[in-house]
Amino acid sequence: MIKRCEDIRDRIGAWMDGELSRSGAEEVRVHLESCPACCEERRQLEKLQASLKAVLVAGPSNVSFERFWSGVEQRINRQRVWHEDFFGWVRDLSTPPQLAWLVPAVIILVLMGMFSLESFFPGSRLAVRRNNFAAVESIDGFGRNVAVLRENETKTTIIWLYQNQEGENESTGEKSDASPSF
Repeated sequence: MIKRCEDIRDRIGAWMDGELSRSGAEEVRVHLESCPACCEERRQLEKLQASLKAVLVAGPSNVSFERFWSGVEQRINRQRVWHEDFFGWVRDLSTPPQLAWLVPAVIILVLMGMFSLESFFPGSRLAVRRNNFAAVESIDGFGRNVAVLRENETKTTIIWLYQNQEGENESTGEKSDASPSF
């Protein structure tokens, strides 16, 4: 019964406003006749509705809107200075939803600035130092020797193909022809 009363109480306002279907309105009316708690809820809503109607009907006739409309007209006709618009834009950016994007944007700008300082101020202590690292890797593949030099600063890669001076094949340990094979 409690669940039914909650359902009816949720629909009393719609019933009073005539927003329910014929069958729904009849269901609410029959329940209100048999349930004193829901009937009291209806009486409270009727009192509230009557009070609001009295205030809304009587209130606006006593209010003078002349000052309000003159203020609106002054704001429309007033010329805005550029700095008012700018400060309004900054004030709008300082609200919490707009600040959410500001933190990552500032971090990215600081990092970009640190990495680009070296190009504007070579040798600056603030700039991030890049490690100029060169590595030589030696590879023995199918009897051929290959050396690779990678240098990071100029992004240079040099590949050497060479043959041992002694004329040995390092992978098999056998002597090979002294003539170059490439």
